[in-house]
Amino acid sequence: MVYGTNNEKSKMKILWFANTPCSASEKLTPGLNRGGWLSALEHELSKKDNLELHVAFYYSESTEPFLHNNVWFYPIFLKNSGSKIQRYKARLLKKDHNNNAEISQLMAIVEQINPDVIHVHGTENNFGLVQYHSTIPVVISMQGILSPYVEKFYSGIPFYITRKLNSLRSKILLQSANYEFQKLRKNSIREREILRICKNIIGRTDWDERVTRILAQNSNYFVGQEMLRPSFYEKIWQKTQFEKKIRIVTVSSNSVYKGFETIVKTANILSKYRDFDFEWQVIGLNEKSEIVLLTQKWLKIKPENICIKLFGEKNETEIVDLLLSADIYCQVSHIENSPNSLCEAMILGLPSIASFAGGTNSILENGREGILVQDGDPYSFAGAIQELSADFEKSSRYSKNSRNRAYERHDKQRIVMELIDTYQTIINQKI
Repeated sequence: MVYGTNNEKSKMKILWFANTPCSASEKLTPGLNRGGWLSALEHELSKKDNLELHVAFYYSESTEPFLHNNVWFYPIFLKNSGSKIQRYKARLLKKDHNNNAEISQLMAIVEQINPDVIHVHGTENNFGLVQYHSTIPVVISMQGILSPYVEKFYSGIPFYITRKLNSLRSKILLQSANYEFQKLRKNSIREREILRICKNIIGRTDWDERVTRILAQNSNYFVGQEMLRPSFYEKIWQKTQFEKKIRIVTVSSNSVYKGFETIVKTANILSKYRDFDFEWQVIGLNEKSEIVLLTQKWLKIKPENICIKLFGEKNETEIVDLLLSADIYCQVSHIENSPNSLCEAMILGLPSIASFAGGTNSILENGREGILVQDGDPYSFAGAIQELSADFEKSSRYSKNSRNRAYERHDKQRIVMELIDTYQTIINQKI
């Protein structure tokens, strides 16, 4: 059976390879909001009459292609991704992503759709290897870049500490920091293989442009900003003064390079050396998260004893509400390209502090839209928090400037038109 074909020659046909199901998550897992920013972009592109969009992604169940919200979706079943036991066994035997085994599945979709352009979102997966098997133009959007991530992985917590203090449970379940690092390093080798022959790159920061000039030397570089989730365009931070207790907020994850230890060290400084009333709210982590347990063992500090409150996973609406009730956003990662969490804080207008790491200086201008701090420096982070909390006028100015910058950067119509122009340029030049 042939899916999603179209005989209108004037209609541009685009195939995405994505790390998530995008808006198809609404159909596959009802009640779970996992679409993210890519779903927002997909939604806007689906409105264009001159474009036909197809989205392929890896999925843990065998599912037929389907049409959803005017977009064709192609779940690609991974043999070792069914049950938790199957996934664990595959990781244990190091069979989680046999590149050769999946290429035929990817190419079957390419041949079935015969798109004008193949758009690969990110280099974390093996989708980019289709370049070796197809003459159809391919463009790769840079998300994180694994090779520099490998270099910065242990910047905050040293390797010998993670090896010593990762929990037995995480080691047995192959969820330890060291297992994550080995997987990241292995995938970075594949990433370099993908980028080596890549002809078209979409990026958005000085950092990803510089890195791809090295890893993808023969590529054309196009600028394409990321679209944010819908709720973040609708609200605005409206505080007129800070209350006595300063609420700091960070959206993070369980990875070592995300800098949770910097939060703990900074909070410890603020609670120990200053008469400073604060609460640091961390979204995405809870008391059982491996990075929380690891950091607690290493620093011998319980987060709750230094005014850190762990909120765990939150949906889009809950994150917006927490950000709007906060006073300062802190992004503490040791390496990032264009962190969505920082972009979302900026478009809401939340005064922000970010680590000067990777591409963050292209996202936030130091001294105008917020404060950039050397990654892993808790004393500077503590000082920057104190600086903003003591000067509401400065914080308000940063808020206004960052919101204006973010609204321009993440303008939906501009992003869509620039992407379509990029597709058309690639098609016209066959590059």
